[in-house]
Amino acid sequence: MQYRKILLTFYLIMLSTILPIYMKDGYYMLGEEKWNIYMIISAAIAGLIIFAYISEFIEKGVEKSEIRNLFKVFLCLNLINLAFSIDHKVSFWGLEGWRTGFITFILMMFFCFVYSEGIVINGYLLAAIFLTPFVIAILVIAERFGVNILSVSGTDPSFLACVGNINWYAGYLSIFAPLGIGFAVTRELFGKQFYFWSFYSVAVLMALFVQGSDSALLTLIGTYGLLIWYCLYEKERLQALMIQLFILGLAMFEVKILLGIFPGKYTYSDNILIRICDMNGGIFFMTVGLLLYMIVSLSKESEESSLRGEKYRKIYKTFVCIIATLGLAYVIVRFDDLAGNGRGTIWRVTLDMYKELPSFRKVVGVGRDCFSAYAYSKPVRAELLINEFGENRLTNAHSIFLTELIEGGLAGLVGMLFIAFYVLASLKKCNKEKGPAAIICALPIVSYYLNGMVSFSQVLSTPYAFICLGLGLYIANSGESQVGNGD
Repeated sequence: MQYRKILLTFYLIMLSTILPIYMKDGYYMLGEEKWNIYMIISAAIAGLIIFAYISEFIEKGVEKSEIRNLFKVFLCLNLINLAFSIDHKVSFWGLEGWRTGFITFILMMFFCFVYSEGIVINGYLLAAIFLTPFVIAILVIAERFGVNILSVSGTDPSFLACVGNINWYAGYLSIFAPLGIGFAVTRELFGKQFYFWSFYSVAVLMALFVQGSDSALLTLIGTYGLLIWYCLYEKERLQALMIQLFILGLAMFEVKILLGIFPGKYTYSDNILIRICDMNGGIFFMTVGLLLYMIVSLSKESEESSLRGEKYRKIYKTFVCIIATLGLAYVIVRFDDLAGNGRGTIWRVTLDMYKELPSFRKVVGVGRDCFSAYAYSKPVRAELLINEFGENRLTNAHSIFLTELIEGGLAGLVGMLFIAFYVLASLKKCNKEKGPAAIICALPIVSYYLNGMVSFSQVLSTPYAFICLGLGLYIANSGESQVGNGD
């Protein structure tokens, strides 16, 4: 067991430091090159871990557990999907440049499983993991205002630092921004670790604001929406939440300052978050955060605070459900082919594709990464897509849920949703001692899936999401909470 934990610690460091910055020929075939390095790192470590499992099996035999059975079910579902895919080679290896096929998915599921059995987290490991996303955030902020610290061949406004397309970076940040904010909100207020994580949070939030993707707003909604639910429980958590609102405003205000210092230098198109920053949204959040912090600090905490917190949570959940319902109704009413920068067309075509699938394939799908092969298999639909997107071949539905509906079928979509809700429900049951660790793991899971509503699976986000799922299972099912301590 100790041997496996050492390997998993090494894997976390390798995946967090090498994968995001690795590129071979600039932006040329960047997705393919990142998948290559991901496979080298992951397959090598997985092989060593499997060797350790074999040794333990010989010595102790097979241990039965609910989590192991759960992963066996997912393995069977994906084997069935592979067996009945329309292109076995693409389904197994994945489509060139994307590579989210069977082999990649199984590796991600494998590491989800092994992390669910435990890992030791300490301050040195956290520093090693989060240094790279912090440095990339600084590079992205500089690039967005015309200062190219990192010279990369194929430089284009739609590409950032070493992470590629802005949608790739939005997915990357949907993991690493909520994690940093989660650590900041669970540290002792105004302690050394609090300042460290707050400084990190400001940097990644600024990068999130300037990187150019409207979908980044979903990451913020998921992160702060879940934080409100978590912090309604007691006074100290509410104080921490108010400070986080101030930090959110501070990041916005600093972007506003950069827009003033470099007028006309912002290198990407207008987007929602930039408009909020430019309209003094930062001053609003800083003011609200400070005022509410003072009000909460002056209030007295009664013995029934936990009971009141549960009452407030129920009210909050009702409020969120109402807002979400109204928001969904608004989207449905206003939905057209131009929605989401052309995603409306893609989503409509995807739903039409699913309707045309034979009943059997509606359940098992067409095979991983076979979205493109099926989409262009019918001349009429192929002509429509060529007229709409030209030489840019449509490889996914720009929604992890709709893509999974085609590639994995109804079984795959249910499985994807089940594991997320299973982990989140397990984390929700954690006691107060494990609360900080639970919320740190829950934040990136929620943000990843929310961002994925309008984005796609890729090697710079999905592997990290599966690791968070595994760590979530570990926290929920063990008596330990060191993931939240990080001392």
